[in-house]
Amino acid sequence: MNGSRTSLMDVPLRQAVELERIDAPNEEVEPLLERGILPGCRLRRVRNSPAGDPIISVEGTLLALRRESAVQIFVREV
Repeated sequence: MNGSRTSLMDVPLRQAVELERIDAPNEEVEPLLERGILPGCRLRRVRNSPAGDPIISVEGTLLALRRESAVQIFVREV
């Protein structure tokens, strides 16, 4: 992984990472923040849906994301 250039979609399944930033318009960032996807939080891609969208664990809570959102979430290794 390459630090701030690594999107959540590039992270191998089950690898723990820390959220660095979200590069998306405000109207797309706000729902993520409301669900606990905050800078500094730890998360993992635990599996993919049949459509290929990631299902992530954020501080122990499972959330489904759209692939389009996941590529805008940048993480670093912990």
